[in-house]
Amino acid sequence: MKQPNWKVPFALSLTLLILGSFTYWLQFSHKPKKERADSQTKKPIPYSSDTQQISHVRIKSAQGLIELNCDSLEAKTCKPDASGNWSISYPEKLPGDVQSVKDLLSNVNSMLATETIDLSDEPETKRKQLLEEYGLSDARRTSIGTEFIEITLDNGKKLAAWFGEPHPVGDKTFVGATENGVMNDKTIFLIANFYKNNLFGKTLTVYRSKDLFSFNRGDIDSFEAKTSSGKIEGVRASGIWTVNGMAGDYDRIETLLSSIAQAKAKEFPLEAAYKGAKTALSYRLHFKTGDISLEVLEKTEGATKAKGKTPANPGYTHSYLKSDHLKQVVEIESGLKTQLDKKLNELRRNLLLTQTEKVTSTEVKLEGKSFPVAADFHFDGKAWSLKNKDLKLDSSKVAGLMEQLSSAHCPEIVSPAPLQGPDAVILSIGDEKLPARFRYAFYSVGGKSYARDLNSKANEAFSLDAGLKNSFPFAADSWKLK
Repeated sequence: MKQPNWKVPFALSLTLLILGSFTYWLQFSHKPKKERADSQTKKPIPYSSDTQQISHVRIKSAQGLIELNCDSLEAKTCKPDASGNWSISYPEKLPGDVQSVKDLLSNVNSMLATETIDLSDEPETKRKQLLEEYGLSDARRTSIGTEFIEITLDNGKKLAAWFGEPHPVGDKTFVGATENGVMNDKTIFLIANFYKNNLFGKTLTVYRSKDLFSFNRGDIDSFEAKTSSGKIEGVRASGIWTVNGMAGDYDRIETLLSSIAQAKAKEFPLEAAYKGAKTALSYRLHFKTGDISLEVLEKTEGATKAKGKTPANPGYTHSYLKSDHLKQVVEIESGLKTQLDKKLNELRRNLLLTQTEKVTSTEVKLEGKSFPVAADFHFDGKAWSLKNKDLKLDSSKVAGLMEQLSSAHCPEIVSPAPLQGPDAVILSIGDEKLPARFRYAFYSVGGKSYARDLNSKANEAFSLDAGLKNSFPFAADSWKLK
């Protein structure tokens, strides 16, 4: 029997496989580029954010015309996906708000038509008639109320989208495109009103920088404040804050100063808006290079008294900021005013032990009625141990106690201090050179628990929150070995 010749079928199969692979590659390897090209045809403002920068933006709405310049072309950050340096050139010369401009450009870059209307086959007279109906004729586009967004690319090309009449069906608007001022009357875009709402109707305030100060809070050496609770003086020496001569809470003071350094304007009102406003509080910050003063003003509008069955209306209180480092008075969020209106006790140290003091302490002593024999503990760098071996107490509890002391803030400083009863537990903390560097008396009065600093002459006590209250050894039984 003659053996079949497989060479010809194999060659044909191989040829078909190669042709099929080539056809697949030809069709699908370029598909992303084709899809991208298709999406560009649906953009009234088609440009490549990968290779082109935007040097200038003009946006016209019912709020008026606003023009923006990018000042960081050399850094190549004048794109929707980069935080460039922007400034307002019209109607005033002002620094721009980076995030607001970035959001604007992102909206422009992502704006795609849900549909396009092809007018290329229509006679010229018909096209003009339709453009008039769409609100996109030359006369309609140059009317006062027309809204548009125009970008100028780094090569000088100007691309604009003009928003005409709303579409009669669906939440869409007729949009026309121009390049260097020449209208594309062959293609009309139907753009979802989502884009229109995000682009227009925003005031100049949205696009201008709302940063008020440029100083570094770490450069502040001292400050004076007049708040609703009185006068506060803060001084920093060797990285440690004191307020009115007492130990300050470092974190809270730094947070306060950060809120000033990072303050932002809510609005930039005319003088009539804040006329008659009263000073609510003030600060003066001292630097090696000079001082900065600021005042927070308040003005209430719409307040009414109760009349018959009509309840009183407290009205709405506006907060304003005035400073010798600002060109004008600005309106601020009421929350910023609240952050600045501090009481002295809010800025005082209200931790019984800091983290640094915790890790450098090696000696702890408990004494009092519950501890007729003082319990002395020592830390050898690895663990806490009891010096008096005859006492059957759990040394491991010292680490938990120290952690609670250095992490839980006391909610209130009570003055005068509640009277200390005979059941108080005395806690001493320190090192071998100064074993009683910190000395507190813990006691309870009327169901509330307090800690009094025995090294201080002040007649005051720290109130303890629930976490601290439940951690402290008011009875020696809680320290006995199980």
